[in-house]
Amino acid sequence: MGARRQVEPSHAILFPVLQNGRIGYIDREGKMIIPAQYEYPGSSSFLVVSSILARGFREGLAPVQAGEKWGHIDNRGKLVIDPIFDEAGIFDENRAPVNISERWGYIDNSGKIVINPQFEEVGAFNMGHAAVKIDNKWGFIDPKGEYLVRPQFDNLTGIRGTLIEHPTQGRGLFSEGFAGVEVGQKWGYIDKSGRLAIPPQFEDASSFYEGLAGVELGGKWGFIDPKGEFAVNPQFNDIGGFGNGLAPVESNGEWGFIDKKGTYVAQPQFEEAFSFFEGLAAIKFDGSWGYVDKQAKYTIHPQFEEAGNFENGLALVRFLDGWGYINKEGKLIWNPTS
Repeated sequence: MGARRQVEPSHAILFPVLQNGRIGYIDREGKMIIPAQYEYPGSSSFLVVSSILARGFREGLAPVQAGEKWGHIDNRGKLVIDPIFDEAGIFDENRAPVNISERWGYIDNSGKIVINPQFEEVGAFNMGHAAVKIDNKWGFIDPKGEYLVRPQFDNLTGIRGTLIEHPTQGRGLFSEGFAGVEVGQKWGYIDKSGRLAIPPQFEDASSFYEGLAGVELGGKWGFIDPKGEFAVNPQFNDIGGFGNGLAPVESNGEWGFIDKKGTYVAQPQFEEAFSFFEGLAAIKFDGSWGYVDKQAKYTIHPQFEEAGNFENGLALVRFLDGWGYINKEGKLIWNPTS
């Protein structure tokens, strides 16, 4: 076995936690690395806490709120980009979105504005592209701010907007070479050149994951391949993206999991279900959240008020008295705090 590569300090993986209404950062073993000292919006909503989780460290920096403004810290807690922005997001491909006077642009990791604030909304950079909205239309720019695809689309797949709620769900984030676009109330997909590779024909659409994308047609969801052909016919009321070869699907108010042929690996039985991340999927059963493996067997029995996806070996979970982190054995790495 070869030697394990040492993680560079500037890129160490840290996890945000709440403590007495402030945000701090722990390592994977639950040790407090950066004391809780940064502003927190104050909502107990899981979506808000998820957005804080997503504002963790990327490329060695993390956005934080200091007073009424936003800047970025390094993994020692040192403020390396001054808090001068009205809003700030995470770094991807050496670019982070920032908001000044209700317009979005981008900075590099020195804090220098490299794309002037001019957009109504933006997404993160991926594969050299970032989604931007101007005059109520979406297009794509390169890292210099030049248009790769002129603004022309009504909407884009993904739920990541200016707050960058989750690192794996990005508005306009190119996934496997495609981005879902809305044109005239129909959805299709473009390639990186902006060419409509799959013509707009669907009522709704999601991003490609593991070679398949969920689309809605005739009020039902199925999955298409990169040629736009159905790999799994529309038959579900709702779906999630593929992960580890499986996707969550909802039928008659209950969720199960299918493989890429559309065969049930787990019959609908859960109240809610998320996609698989790192071999486990969060599910809700009898009012509580737990985790199942790819055989739909419980690895962590339902016991949480809410539960997030596993990322870098830990998952964020909520108890009645606050938020904590667990590892894949279900052991608490960080006791619930709020």
